[in-house]
Amino acid sequence: MRRSQHLHVAFLASVFVFFAPEETRGVVTGRSGKATLGERTTTTGASSDATAFAPPPSFPSTTSTSSVVDGTALPLFRINLDDPPRLRWEGVMRANKAAVRETMSDIFAKLPREVHAEVDKLVLDARGRLPSWVIEELTGVADVLDMSLADVVLVNLFFEITPFCTSIVAQSSESGGGKLLHARNLDFGFGVKRMSDDLRKIAIDVEFTRAGERVYVMTTFAGYVGAATGMRGGAFSITANEREMTGPVPVPNLLKSLLNLVNAIRTTDVIPVTWAIREVLEDETALTFEDAVGALSTRHMATQMYLTIAGVSFDEGVVLTLDRNKLLDTWRLNSTAGTWFLVQTNYDHWVREPAWDNRKKPAEKALRGVGSVAITPSSMYEDVLSLDPVLNQLTIYTTVVITADGAYESFVRECVTCAPIF
Repeated sequence: MRRSQHLHVAFLASVFVFFAPEETRGVVTGRSGKATLGERTTTTGASSDATAFAPPPSFPSTTSTSSVVDGTALPLFRINLDDPPRLRWEGVMRANKAAVRETMSDIFAKLPREVHAEVDKLVLDARGRLPSWVIEELTGVADVLDMSLADVVLVNLFFEITPFCTSIVAQSSESGGGKLLHARNLDFGFGVKRMSDDLRKIAIDVEFTRAGERVYVMTTFAGYVGAATGMRGGAFSITANEREMTGPVPVPNLLKSLLNLVNAIRTTDVIPVTWAIREVLEDETALTFEDAVGALSTRHMATQMYLTIAGVSFDEGVVLTLDRNKLLDTWRLNSTAGTWFLVQTNYDHWVREPAWDNRKKPAEKALRGVGSVAITPSSMYEDVLSLDPVLNQLTIYTTVVITADGAYESFVRECVTCAPIF
C-alpha cells in the first residue's frame, strides 16, 4: 500500500473509532461544582507561566438543565508570550494533566496498534512542514504529559473534522445601547457522550500577555493550542464553525474534511483553521476588524470552515464561508436593511438545514423575540444559546463577547435533557 493510502486508512480508523456503542466504552461524569454563572474556577498547580484566577461574577443563570456543572465559568489561565514557546503551556498542562491524559487515552483506546504507529510516523514525517511555534508549543505539552509529540499533534488536528457549533453576531440598536455582541456554543464529541464529558473537564479560557499586557484571550481545551474562539480586545473577535454540509442538496462532509486534514499534513501551503486564527490574534499588524477579515479571507486552510468575525463599530459583523483554497461567500450585518444579526451553524446560509439538525431557525426566532433593543449578554446566553436544540447534549461551552469593551466570558454547558445533534 502506498504511503498516502496508509495515511487515509490511519485517519479513517482514528475517527470512526468514536462511533462505537457507548455501552462498550463506559461513562464518566463531568466536573463537580455548583453551576453559578460568572464564578471562575481557581485551578491549583499552575506555575508562573500559566496562572488560573477568579474575576468577579457576571450575569446570573436561570437555566434548568438537570446538571450541576452547567453554567460554571471556565477556569481562566494566563500565558506569557515572552516565554519560550516550549514552556508557555507548562502550568496549564500541570494543572490539567490527569484529565488530558484520560481524554487522550479514550481517543486512542480502540485505535489498532499498527494503525496508531503508522499515524505517529506520518505525523513526525510532516513535522518540518508545520509552523515552528506549533511544534515548539506542542513539544512542551508532550513533555508535561509524558506522551509522544505525534500523539499530541494528532489530537490537535481533530478539531478540523466535526465540531458542530452555533455562532452569532448581533448588533443592538442605538436605543438598546448600540453594542455589538458576538457569542457561540461549541458542540463537540462525535455523538459520543464520553467524549463530550471528557472535553468539559479540560475546557479553559486562556489570556495571552506580552510585556505584562493582555494581547488576546481564547477558549480552548488544555493541550490544544489552536483558537476556535478568541478575542483581541478593542479590535475583533473570531469563532470557527466546521462546514459540515455543502451544495444545493446537503450531503455529509466528514470524508471531505478528513481528506483535507490529511492534505494539511502532506503539503506546505495550507494550515489548520484554528492555528491560522491564533496567528491573526497574535499578529501586531492585524489590529482592526477589517485587518482580521482580510487576513483570514486569503489564507489557504486545511479544511472548509465558517468564520464569524465581529469588530467594535456599528455593524462590524461578518460570516466568511471558506473552502480549503478560497473564499466562497461574505455575509455581513446590515442593520439599516433589517439584518441586525447573523446566525451561522454548520451549513451554508443560503441552503436549507437538514431536518435532523436545525439549530439555526430556533436561534433566529429567539433573537427576533428578544429584539435589537433588548439584546444583552444575559439575554443572548439565557434566551438564545440556552434554548434547545441550540443548546444540546454535545454542547461543551458557551462564550459571550463584547469586543469593544474587551468583555469575554465562557461557561461550561451540559444539558442532559436537551436534544442530541445526531
